[in-house]
Amino acid sequence: MRNVLLSLTVLSLSLAFCHGFCFRVLPKAEWIDGKFVLPDSCVDVYDQKKHPLGSTWNTDHCMTCDCTRHGMQCCTRSGGIAVAPGCEAVVDETTCEYRFHMPGDPSTPCGPSRN
Repeated sequence: MRNVLLSLTVLSLSLAFCHGFCFRVLPKAEWIDGKFVLPDSCVDVYDQKKHPLGSTWNTDHCMTCDCTRHGMQCCTRSGGIAVAPGCEAVVDETTCEYRFHMPGDPSTPCGPSRN
């Protein structure tokens, strides 16, 4: 029982301290007609689509991105790194949630997602 409690405590702290991965792409000003001009959109680094200033979108790589005049910021939607002792964790790219399974056997669930 003590090992289970310790494992659950470590798991809870790990999830609480993991805020996910984020990155920022700064806007690139262009020299046009003798002036620096900031872009009026952001280009998604994953699919190269343009998104207007003020927009927010989800990528196919489980990221949420925001386009502002300060640039584009994208963060994971899965919530960072998850650990369950004795299990492997993978991000389901359909739901953008972690799924836990037995090491080497994706068909056998374990850990927090086990019912």
